[in-house]
Amino acid sequence: MSPKRKTILRNLAMLAACFLASRSAAAQNESLDALLDRAGNNVSRFLDKLGDVHCNEEVLQEKLNPRGKTEERVQSTFDYLVVTQFHGSEPLLYEAREAQRAGHAKKNVSMLVTNGFATQLLIFHPYYQPSFTFERLPDAHIDGKTLIQVHFQHVKGRLSPAVLLLRGREYPLSLAGTARLDPETGAVKQIITELGASMEDLGLKSFRTEVDYAAVAFPHNPKNYWLPAQATVELNTVRQHWKNVHHFSEYRLFSVNVEEKVDTDKLKAQDQ
Repeated sequence: MSPKRKTILRNLAMLAACFLASRSAAAQNESLDALLDRAGNNVSRFLDKLGDVHCNEEVLQEKLNPRGKTEERVQSTFDYLVVTQFHGSEPLLYEAREAQRAGHAKKNVSMLVTNGFATQLLIFHPYYQPSFTFERLPDAHIDGKTLIQVHFQHVKGRLSPAVLLLRGREYPLSLAGTARLDPETGAVKQIITELGASMEDLGLKSFRTEVDYAAVAFPHNPKNYWLPAQATVELNTVRQHWKNVHHFSEYRLFSVNVEEKVDTDKLKAQDQ
């Protein structure tokens, strides 16, 4: 390589580094309100695109003993999709699963059934943001990348995007936790939640979720989709301890084939 070409490449690398440093500094100085606006817009786009894809979902359900050792394990695989609808400005999400390989627990062993955690980032949707208080935390540095950290806390009495179904009744979950956002796009890369208020009156001692999102590319599509990669749910009652892990993979875009048939006999009859 000629010295002149090396100099050009070195200058381009320096310019790229300066650009990234300036973007990173701008993200650090961004106000919390502006950051929440970007995150909210990103979640809105996420919901718009979520109905365009389906994927494989592998679910590992574990029941643990008091020492945290697995005493029952069930593995299942599903074809997974989410249908998005809106009731006014309220986003309504419906998960659909078609079993490819359904596992079964031993008789008289109860397992935890979990769903809805792939869309936990609804906390940042403009409809639900007023239900939470937000606080920016020091940035996290993971695998050489800087991520913005935001702590959230549900406000008692306001709407919650998550519910607990217990004995046929729904109980809104008051959630608190931390989200890690991409400084360039405002996309949520990870969100961790725990109970923001005690539910021991219902026998629930602790409840924790951790959801990771990743960029997914599709053929002939110039933009990446930020989609769920893994969701871990752990729940403790006075006597029971469960842990479920959901893996999402092999994302595919829905394809629609339109075939139009012409009834030639009917056309002839109309011409006559």
